[in-house]
Amino acid sequence: MATPVVEVLGKVFELAFKLGFLRGRVEDYESFKESEFEKIKSEFLSNGLEELASVWEQLKGLVPFELENPPKELKNLGLGQTDKNTLRFLFLLGYYEGSLYGKGFRNIRDIRFIKYQLGEGSQIAGIYVNADLMFITDGVLYVVDFKLGGAEGDIRALLDKGEGSIPYRIYGLPVNVSLGEVGFERFVLSLLEMEEELLSLKTANPELKGFLQVVSYGVDYLCEEKPKDVREVSLSLFYPLAEPFSARFYWNGEDLSPYRERVRQLYEKIKQIDWEYSQAVAEGRARRERLLEEVPKEIERLKEEMQKRESTEEIIEPGKIAETRKHVGKELDEFFSKTQDIKALCLLHSAGSGKTTQTRNRILMQEGKHIVLYMATRKVLVDREYKKLKDLKDALEGNGKGIDPRDKEYIKVLEYLKNSNKSIGLVYEKRQDIKGNYVENIGDTYRNLSANSGILKRTVGQIKELVDKKDIIWALCTQQALVESQQGKATSEHLDHLLSRRITDQYTFHIILDEFLGHSNGLYAIEQMFDFLEKVKAKGGRANLYLFDANGYSPAILKKLLEEYGEFKVVPESLVIVDFKEKEDFKHKNIEVSVRAKHGYPSPKIIVKRKFLFVDEVKKFEEIKEELANRIAGYIKHTFKDKHSQTAFLFLQSKELLAMLKTRLENEGYSCLIATADSRKSQDRINQGNEDIILSTSALSRGIDLSRPHKPINKIYAIIMDFGIESNLVEMIQAISRARGDEETEKNPKELHFVYPIYPQWDALIERILEYEPKADEQILRLMITKHTLNQKLLLDKVVFGIVEQFVKSGKEKVLVPLPTQYATRYIPNEVANMEGFLSFLENIIPFVEDKEKKEKVEKLYNTLLSAIFVNAVQIDFRKEFEYYHPYILFEKQQVRYTFENEKRWKIKKLFEELEEILKDHNQDKTNELKNFIEGGLHSTSKNMPTIIPVYALVLTEHFLKEKEKVQFRIMGRIGRGEADALMGSVKPITYCLVGTEKEYACVPLGEDYPYKEVLSGRFAKFPIEFIIKLLGE
Repeated sequence: MATPVVEVLGKVFELAFKLGFLRGRVEDYESFKESEFEKIKSEFLSNGLEELASVWEQLKGLVPFELENPPKELKNLGLGQTDKNTLRFLFLLGYYEGSLYGKGFRNIRDIRFIKYQLGEGSQIAGIYVNADLMFITDGVLYVVDFKLGGAEGDIRALLDKGEGSIPYRIYGLPVNVSLGEVGFERFVLSLLEMEEELLSLKTANPELKGFLQVVSYGVDYLCEEKPKDVREVSLSLFYPLAEPFSARFYWNGEDLSPYRERVRQLYEKIKQIDWEYSQAVAEGRARRERLLEEVPKEIERLKEEMQKRESTEEIIEPGKIAETRKHVGKELDEFFSKTQDIKALCLLHSAGSGKTTQTRNRILMQEGKHIVLYMATRKVLVDREYKKLKDLKDALEGNGKGIDPRDKEYIKVLEYLKNSNKSIGLVYEKRQDIKGNYVENIGDTYRNLSANSGILKRTVGQIKELVDKKDIIWALCTQQALVESQQGKATSEHLDHLLSRRITDQYTFHIILDEFLGHSNGLYAIEQMFDFLEKVKAKGGRANLYLFDANGYSPAILKKLLEEYGEFKVVPESLVIVDFKEKEDFKHKNIEVSVRAKHGYPSPKIIVKRKFLFVDEVKKFEEIKEELANRIAGYIKHTFKDKHSQTAFLFLQSKELLAMLKTRLENEGYSCLIATADSRKSQDRINQGNEDIILSTSALSRGIDLSRPHKPINKIYAIIMDFGIESNLVEMIQAISRARGDEETEKNPKELHFVYPIYPQWDALIERILEYEPKADEQILRLMITKHTLNQKLLLDKVVFGIVEQFVKSGKEKVLVPLPTQYATRYIPNEVANMEGFLSFLENIIPFVEDKEKKEKVEKLYNTLLSAIFVNAVQIDFRKEFEYYHPYILFEKQQVRYTFENEKRWKIKKLFEELEEILKDHNQDKTNELKNFIEGGLHSTSKNMPTIIPVYALVLTEHFLKEKEKVQFRIMGRIGRGEADALMGSVKPITYCLVGTEKEYACVPLGEDYPYKEVLSGRFAKFPIEFIIKLLGE
């Protein structure tokens, strides 16, 4: 339970931040400091906290100070969880953050303060005089509200246990939903269009209230004062440790007065809606007894709703896939009939609609000569396309087995080519190692960009060799070959060598980007190809660009994405709201773009069933996955009885759980195949094997067909793990479209089972919420959390069902489209990135090692390697250029040291030697990389790279740590609400603060190919899952 000090700490943080920020900026600084210190001191005393009042008085006498020269009294304070230390830490943290925030505004005189005093200036909600902090500088109106956000408990844990994690998260963070608006007026209008839905929410979390609060202040000020010097609006909620909520919009002086009162009233009404857990504060005995009676009844009602959904089958009648395939053909014919020399076609039709096949066939039957560059995001797609073309080429030249006699359309193509006396040349450059030898790559995509850096150059060279010799030159490579070099030069510039008059006068160019959203560089690739088309146009040549991806869903999305990407060079993982249209035409870079879509599914109907799996009685965290695997296996045994005539497909985004599940299912008498997208053997076994159940992660979501006429796939189990649904929905939607490819498979109805695990309550969660609601009754709180969890699962089920239903038939009005992260990829040689590559390789193969003893050793090698790696920043110099993104300091070039524990080197080497052959079976080139690294002595490395240093790491090292004291943090994946890539974040390395021979600071190195500044600056607003429900029309 939180101590009484938590009541005052929110004001402590706000004042400390302002004392750092306002220093030298306001004339009444000393009187402001004096009066506000006294107010907070009186609150300490009225709460009987005399010791803290004494510490508070000491702090008053020591501020302000220069960060480079802090007072001795605040040095070497030592670790240890006490109220005094918590107060000192929070105050120093706020003071540093405010000072560093202020350094981002270089010209002091250019800041015009609107409000900085503590406390509200009006009783009326939503009026700008109530803002915590509001000012204008350099054309931007800044509105900041300060929230404690559970920081007291996190600070106590840091000082007590000497460990934490980066980043800190706010409890109940909303799912990332982009409204696709960057203009403030349009954003406010979009918000008010959801007014009815927002007001129908039964509960509102603190962050939603805070967001509407700062929106209201911003609108009120712009209407009241009508400033002439504001062109942007920045809205922020600042927390001491956690990442802020920030949203940034353009404003061109539009009149917001029609919205002013509606926005203010919306905030006032939302403000009155309780956060669910606030209801756990039972101040009287009667209320407590009533809650203890009511909440269990509500829990029972929710469980009954779950049982009702479990016992009810919902039927989705999808669009007919035959009509979708026919529509693809129609749109292609229309496109080829257009007379423009330069044009682009984007087909967003469903998976299985024949986009690639029909385009290939039509290009092959065009008159004249053609150069085709086919690019896809999965190697398996490129391999498959190469095989189809190789079979055709062999048949044309009288070699090989020829083409499948059942493929009537392809036979027509062959006859046309024979009658036209046309020749085909194929170019498929393989990956090379450093010595120039070809190597085998096993994996869905080439993560190691260095291996791709020369592929496009070699491809262009081979194309030039075939010019004049072949009528149709068809080149293939992965989309990942489109990267930027360290100097900013794009590999796509190699295509410029094809623009000689000798080539452009003879050949028409066709560029195909297949499944372009399947890798992070999809929009970058499109931009690069439009640049190439412009160059062809300038040379008087002819070129067509083809863009395929079923996940784009609505033609309205492409223009929106290209605009947003053009503005920011990044589109974060999100659910984007767009109007559904079957067609849209626009010009991009003065090139006509036709976007088309029609959706269907390879089955006459989909029968949707649900299962809510409770594993909430499991007490130990480590037992959760085992128990969940048992429960999933039990559900499959109960529902999958016809294994002799049918196959089931199970989709699950956890390799570890997948391996456990395979063992459980085999114990129940099922034969299983864990399928991977990279292996031809895997595809052969899918199509020709007799396994009862095919299990897969998202590796199978693109490029594989689940055609199995002798034992068709009619049951699909999708295990919906949790609320990180954006990319998982993308992958799941692709995966459930894979049961296709033959008449037998496509004529049967499909059973689609959504399985939702419901986990136990963890004490850490209870403690976290008690920091928000220190007076909450713990028994009632546990009941409230149960109620909230069940309700959220029911909401999640509606979202998943709604999006899947939307995806398998053409939509109406507004639709939600799940999008994966998009940004340009840059090739920068980096030893640290190589470490992440082979650590990820080890982690990924653990579930697929059959021998139990060997599997344990691979896991041990992975864990030993990971635990031996430490990362930290040294030699911080604040005289160097830096930028502040609360609560992080960003240095573009900061020395970062990766070190290895000496004691573990021998153990790592011995383990690797035992496992080398097994590792080679999975991936020879990754094994060789790892071997070279280990034989090189697991050397430590130091490199200048973009790095963020959390301010709390700075405060720990500068003020609290005594000599040899250490605080360590685990880097948890990604940074910022827009999720900037943390280098090695996928394997969660450890970073630490230490005072030794030199000061060392916990830090997070950033992936250098990610536009982290835009992400950290708060360009991307996010909203809770309740919004999504409303947007789906529920």
